[in-house]
Amino acid sequence: MRSMKILRVKDAGGFYAVEDEASRLLLSDKRFINPDEIDPIELAYLIYMGDFKVYINGKPVSIIDVLRSGDLEKFMVYLDLRNRGLYVKPVRDGKVDMLVWDKKKNALSSNPQYVVKILDEGRGIRTTELLELTDYAEKNRMKLVLALLSSEGTLTYYRAFTIEPGQRDAGWLKVRGDGESKGS
Repeated sequence: MRSMKILRVKDAGGFYAVEDEASRLLLSDKRFINPDEIDPIELAYLIYMGDFKVYINGKPVSIIDVLRSGDLEKFMVYLDLRNRGLYVKPVRDGKVDMLVWDKKKNALSSNPQYVVKILDEGRGIRTTELLELTDYAEKNRMKLVLALLSSEGTLTYYRAFTIEPGQRDAGWLKVRGDGESKGS
């Protein structure tokens, strides 16, 4: 049985911050986590992994105590992506839900390769929102990934991107004078 480290944090209104230098040192090997601004999902992940016993304002807490309303879906996606070896940073109050770095990239010195938008089964996304997200990702040289969470808890990932018809496709797309498409 491995020994659990004690991590002491305080609620800092929407996120958590370490309370003491010992806790700050414990997170020093977790380079991607900012000890002064720990997202609830990141803190839940540390608890889930079993390396830390977390205390908030002096009181021991569980994953359920840490996650805020609506965070369970985000936590499931975060956990899946981390289990795949990716670096993940949750986004609060943004267009997307997470920023993701490839396994081979240094997350501290490079831009994210992916932005993730979480969708629940049965609750779609407006076409205009999808187009805006695709445009946002492509303008920032990232790839948009839609994480679809089914009602059974199954995660499926889809890439969303813009297709630009090439010159080769131009003949097929031209419309004949009588209204009939050339490709039909």
